Amino acid sequence: MKTIIGLLGGFLVSYLLLPIFFTLGKTFTVNNYRGRPLLTATGIWLALSLVLGSLPLLFWSRDLIFLWFFLLSVTFIGFLDDIILEKAKGLKGHLLKLRTGQLTPGILKLVFIFIFSLGVAFFFKRQYWLIDGLLISLLANTVNTLDTRPLRAISFYLVSLLMSTLTNFQSLFTALAWVLAGGVLVIYPSEKKETTMLGDAGSNLLGAMLGLVAWNFALHTRIALIVLALIWQVLADRYSLSLLLEKIKRR
Repeated sequence: MKTIIGLLGGFLVSYLLLPIFFTLGKTFTVNNYRGRPLLTATGIWLALSLVLGSLPLLFWSRDLIFLWFFLLSVTFIGFLDDIILEKAKGLKGHLLKLRTGQLTPGILKLVFIFIFSLGVAFFFKRQYWLIDGLLISLLANTVNTLDTRPLRAISFYLVSLLMSTLTNFQSLFTALAWVLAGGVLVIYPSEKKETTMLGDAGSNLLGAMLGLVAWNFALHTRIALIVLALIWQVLADRYSLSLLLEKIKRR
């Protein structure tokens, strides 16, 4: 019941806030890989829509307030990375900068998201708090690596959430994730038209939310997801996903 309420609430609030986003969001724009100007404040709009759209879920749990604080923090950290527009790309690029003594915004973002993720794990008294905190932070960065072309991160989020929901339909994390899905569905056409982009703010928000949903899985599944996420980080640094997909299409 609360999952359905969450989806409807997220969709309605996001739809109502969309005109405001398109008006105020013009302050933050960037050119994409085609040279087209995009609105980059999508993550902020999604986060605010998430909070307002999930207000009815307070009826089931007051823990929601802490989750709001966590997700808003993750979004804000990502947004700072968006507006700074640093040149270092990928985890490897940030680590190389760190070796030369340069502390990049990307490294700071990863560290802060990891610390906040551990805080959430402690708050919910997770038995394997280190694993669960690491899972959230890794998935946040994993979704971020997908946000190089339209719809990739959004599609990954929706498919992953749908598959995850099959195992636990009524948890607080799942219900909150579907509130966010409502906003994702609203922005889907704009992302497809290449007028908006998630940016670090939006992709980190989606990834962190998937990390929370993944807490519904058994321990061995969560560990497997961590391993897969780590492998993905390495592959994303060494190979271009866009070039790989283009080669597959040509075949």
